[in-house]
Amino acid sequence: MFVARNYTKEQLNILNKCAAGAALAADIVHAHVTIYVNDEDDKCFYVFAQAQPLTKFVKHQPSMVGRVIRKVEEPLATRTFARNVEVEGKREWVLGSFAYLKMVPLRDSKGGCFGVVGFEMNSEHNDGENLLLIDAALKLMRNMDTHKAKQDKNYRRMGPSDGLMLVDKNTKIIVANDTARHIFSVLGVDNLVGMRTSSIKINWPLVSMVLKTGIAEGKELTEQGLALSMRAIPVAALPNASSAIVVVTDITELRKKDEELLIKSVVIKEIHHRVKNNLQTIASLLRLQARRAKAEETKLILRDCINRVNSIALVHESLSRQESGTIDVRAVARGIYEAILSSMVNPDLQLETTFEADNVFLPSEEANAIALTLNELLQNALEHGFEGRKKGKLLVRFKKMTKYYSLEITDDGVGLPPNFVLGQAKSLGLKIIQTMVESDLGGSFELVALEQGTCARITVPIKMEE
Repeated sequence: MFVARNYTKEQLNILNKCAAGAALAADIVHAHVTIYVNDEDDKCFYVFAQAQPLTKFVKHQPSMVGRVIRKVEEPLATRTFARNVEVEGKREWVLGSFAYLKMVPLRDSKGGCFGVVGFEMNSEHNDGENLLLIDAALKLMRNMDTHKAKQDKNYRRMGPSDGLMLVDKNTKIIVANDTARHIFSVLGVDNLVGMRTSSIKINWPLVSMVLKTGIAEGKELTEQGLALSMRAIPVAALPNASSAIVVVTDITELRKKDEELLIKSVVIKEIHHRVKNNLQTIASLLRLQARRAKAEETKLILRDCINRVNSIALVHESLSRQESGTIDVRAVARGIYEAILSSMVNPDLQLETTFEADNVFLPSEEANAIALTLNELLQNALEHGFEGRKKGKLLVRFKKMTKYYSLEITDDGVGLPPNFVLGQAKSLGLKIIQTMVESDLGGSFELVALEQGTCARITVPIKMEE
């Protein structure tokens, strides 16, 4: 097993940095990276870290991190430990198929070897360019800031569609993979290797700045209709770095899709805005009709219709302002609550009101059903609960519980009629509520008689939020 006390603070720091940078190093080199350290048993290694490349398929065994292996099973790593030198060789994957291995000693400031980094890759990649990438990847690992590796997006892993270049301290491109060559050949830039990043053809001042400061940077470029994402990573996070890894990705199609989504979002918002305006126009026409109506019953019916239309309009207004397709239920509920109180409360009634609501975002269909339900419950409470009363209390509460949402409207009014049965009620408002709650929301609705007043309670399963 790995025993930390057997290592100095400096050695542990180097090991942790290398472990943090192993994944990016594996992507850069297209290699399976393994970090070996000595086990308590002198005849064994402890596998401190491993990483597999995302940029290319490399045959490998399942993860060995945390496992102990005998040194006789890793002769190249054993030789590297013993001699404190780089060792190269081959490993047979299957009969007649070999992998190229390069073992590099991890040394502390005194030059002593306390670990080994192994790179295992396809044998055909054992060329000069790949050896340069291995050297750069090792420097990157040893100088990796473990916090930056997690937080800085410039240190994110590579993918198979990423173009990779290695730039030396003089800003000359010394290695470029096939993807990078293809991207720039489309832009009319041939012979990428050997060209300076400060040349007229490419002109990337970002790379010079990264080499000078030792701080990774990224930006997006637009060249001849292509949208490119570029990030430059110094191999050492120090001023005047010896080289830098430059990753370029063609994001043209991605940006086109982003633009299409943005346009669709704007169009959808405009539609919701127009629907809201149309609903408000309908409500205005209904108000005109209500003023001309002579029968009191007709006026009440039109008033209820106006409130229902306004409740739906509030949902569309919220949708026209939101970035996503979800609705801020608390904001919509408060809007309905204030609108109903202003239009229905008798001036002679001294009503003490309370509104409580959790911050909940729901899809428009569910939010619309809750909005209409709240509208009907408030109208019902104000129309029937305080008849003949001079004072009263009204509480609206919308809460998010563990498994469900709860909407309650409680009043201290006259209460329910004797022998009241919800299923036998002839009220249109109550039938609307039951239909929406049970059919649209999959919830339950009940009216509870209190010692003084009534509590209307709706329970909706929380699964609808997803």
